[in-house]
Amino acid sequence: MPIKVKHKNTEWCTIRPTPLISMSANVLKTGGSEAFGVTYQITLTGKLLANQGSPYAANILGTRNAYSSGVTPNSVGPYGAFDNNTSHFHDAAQNRPTPQLVSSEEALSAILFKQKAIRGLFEKDFYEVEITDWNDDSATAVRFYPRVISVDFAEGIYVDTCDYTIVLEADTLLDANNKVDTEASVAALQGGGIHKTEKEILEDFDGAFINSFSEDWSIEIDESFGETKNSDLNIYMPQAYRITRNLSCTGKSHYEPQETKTYEAWEMARKFVTDKLKKEETEYATDPHSYYPNAGHTALMVPLRNLASGTMDLIENYRGYNHARTEQVGKSEGNFSITESWLLATGNTYENYQMSLTNSLDTPFIDISINGTIKGLTSKKQKDYSGQLPSGHVLSDEGRFKRAIGKYYQISNSGLFGVGCDVYKRANNSVAVELNSQPKSVTLGTNEFTGEITYSLSFDNRPTNIISGVLAEQISVNDTYPGDVIAVIPVLGRKTGPVLQYMGGRTEYTRDVSINLVMDYTKLAYGKTRDPLLLKKPSVVNPTATQIQNLLLELSPSNEPGIRKYFLASPPSESWSPKDGNYSINLSWVYELDK
Repeated sequence: MPIKVKHKNTEWCTIRPTPLISMSANVLKTGGSEAFGVTYQITLTGKLLANQGSPYAANILGTRNAYSSGVTPNSVGPYGAFDNNTSHFHDAAQNRPTPQLVSSEEALSAILFKQKAIRGLFEKDFYEVEITDWNDDSATAVRFYPRVISVDFAEGIYVDTCDYTIVLEADTLLDANNKVDTEASVAALQGGGIHKTEKEILEDFDGAFINSFSEDWSIEIDESFGETKNSDLNIYMPQAYRITRNLSCTGKSHYEPQETKTYEAWEMARKFVTDKLKKEETEYATDPHSYYPNAGHTALMVPLRNLASGTMDLIENYRGYNHARTEQVGKSEGNFSITESWLLATGNTYENYQMSLTNSLDTPFIDISINGTIKGLTSKKQKDYSGQLPSGHVLSDEGRFKRAIGKYYQISNSGLFGVGCDVYKRANNSVAVELNSQPKSVTLGTNEFTGEITYSLSFDNRPTNIISGVLAEQISVNDTYPGDVIAVIPVLGRKTGPVLQYMGGRTEYTRDVSINLVMDYTKLAYGKTRDPLLLKKPSVVNPTATQIQNLLLELSPSNEPGIRKYFLASPPSESWSPKDGNYSINLSWVYELDK
């Protein structure tokens, strides 16, 4: 039963005496007892003889010892120490390794040289190893391309013999036609296939050779966002959940003989994981409800249904959004992992907001600030790992930024606010006073790449506007009452200053009125002609003109009791900025009491 090793996969070397062989198959399984591969361990236990066998003996300088027959055999392999003869069934005298003339003084050197030759023969992984029948050189019983685990030589004085043990590891055992053994097909092949070549296993059946594999799922509450709805002033905020899936694999370096290609361990790990994802993509295209959380009304993927129903009891309205997939490659460790995450939501937008209340002695009004973030979600199905969409699947998604804008229009009454606005209701319900429905200030921020809109609004309980169609109004009334009329008479040299002489009279009553308006910019007609520049002035256009007139009448001295007569003390002044909607009017009266 010769054992041959193909040194550098170019020349055969035969080991003599033939070592004892033991083989064991270790079926690889996950913690859930799912078989995903097999590893064969082959142990060669042999003996080196100082004057016989292959490798042949040589002295310390590498010169071979003489042969008893005088015939020098073939010289192949590391240090030219091996021959390539296999069996000695047909011509025992010719094929049996020729004994060498090794004296007792040279025995140690011969043993140490043979150790060096053995180490050289197993210097690297994936040199082809064949075990043949003892009576037939052409019939290969088994062939494999192993990884070298260890080469050990037993302790001893190395006078005549030396025991050694070589431990090899292989992923497959091949027959003479390079077909994988049937027993390996069940555990080692991911896609099936009995008596297939390794090339067929790797390419046609999506196989991979790995050491370990894990698939972990987790679901947790995502408190960063919540869905806000409004129905009869009741705000409903269901929780958001985040699903995380981690696929992690540690591969095995592997040699594929047909293509003479060596796969690194991380490449095998990546192939295993990506092939698994491709298979799931194919299943998703056939039956979306069985896998992907974005499809239909499925609450969770199949692996999480039992978990969620037993602990969180999620309703069926939840769907998966914002699918993200990241990968990690550990080349030195030989591993590859993919992490996927989804946000589980009942709607396609989520929002969070905070409110703060300010009350100060500097102002009579209560100030409420509300700051929020709206995040649009995407239900787009990511492409599969090959970069292609599953067969029959069409990408369709209106875009998370567009969804965020739609949510903002919903809660802000299309940006007009007012008593029906959800944002105003949130602020108004948080205080005991009635707030003005028009915000004092509005600040918006947008991020189209992340699909987010941020807003900051400020409300207070200032009185409702008197003039319709304005964003803000300011009314100021300044009354000046009579004072003494005196004469100031300068006196030269008077240290106490001028002489003040009371004239026996009083000054007049005066009233100054100022009205400042900020018109609604959405109703301004921007242009260059007279119509938008002058004819849209608030004092010209009704009903604003009539409301301003009535307000001035209310503020003027004309309707106050006890006033005998009044006059405009100075010409009225009016200011109008048609580009930004700022308007002001100022009047000043003097008046006289009837007694």
